[in-house]
Amino acid sequence: MATIKDVKYYWNEHPLLSYELNSLGTSDFFEKLDEIKRTESDRFAMRYWSFNEFAGKKVLDVGCGPGWCAVNYAMGGAITYAIDLTPNAVELAKKHFAYRGVSGLIEEGNAESLIFENDFFDAVISSGVLHHTPDTEKAFKECFRVLKPGGIAKITLYRKGILHSDLLFWFTKLVMRYLRVKHPGADMARNAKDVDNFIRQYDGELNPVGIGKTHKEWTKMLQHAGFSIQGYEIHFFPKRFIPFNDNTLPGFIHYLLDRFLGTMIYFNLKK
Repeated sequence: MATIKDVKYYWNEHPLLSYELNSLGTSDFFEKLDEIKRTESDRFAMRYWSFNEFAGKKVLDVGCGPGWCAVNYAMGGAITYAIDLTPNAVELAKKHFAYRGVSGLIEEGNAESLIFENDFFDAVISSGVLHHTPDTEKAFKECFRVLKPGGIAKITLYRKGILHSDLLFWFTKLVMRYLRVKHPGADMARNAKDVDNFIRQYDGELNPVGIGKTHKEWTKMLQHAGFSIQGYEIHFFPKRFIPFNDNTLPGFIHYLLDRFLGTMIYFNLKK
């Protein structure tokens, strides 16, 4: 079974977008990261993040990676804290903050054992991270612990949707193989033996932990950790992986793909 040490080693060697971009830590990298977020993965989720609604509030980004969410909250006036398991991500996030001309506290940290005191933050954010830690429920409880009573959390997690169902999964793989759809760092359509293995490879064939669950399964875990579910949205359909797209996919088609076939659930939570 994969350990935190395994996860740290993998993500330190393969920071977000490192399979696609060779310019980590440069202005070009940060601009491309922002472009991908705003035009692809989070194109229809910008309202969800509410970057400008936390001015003067303490916000924690758990698993900040290169710092896209944390930087945007800081630009919106939030008192921003960010942690990541890996030193490379912390260094990238610090460079990102400097590039955007904002400040925040950025440190190495383990989502399963947060270094902050109880009831400290007005908001806790985690974008596509907690499904990568071995004890995800422990991480949920830690996010809940450091959140103030009445505070909110925005946590996004891998979704098992209709294309992962027993009826359609093998058809999904067949279509991907026919269209030559690949994620950077993995060829899930050819190499994944089952749904769980398929989802784990979203972030690379050697990614040690990548957990996907249905909306009901994640909801149960989040409620068990103490959260009140305020709502959720489906997002994250990166159109750049479609070979015939050539950046001409109509916006309404991308919206429908994002809304119905999005690979992640965006939860709104409250303590």
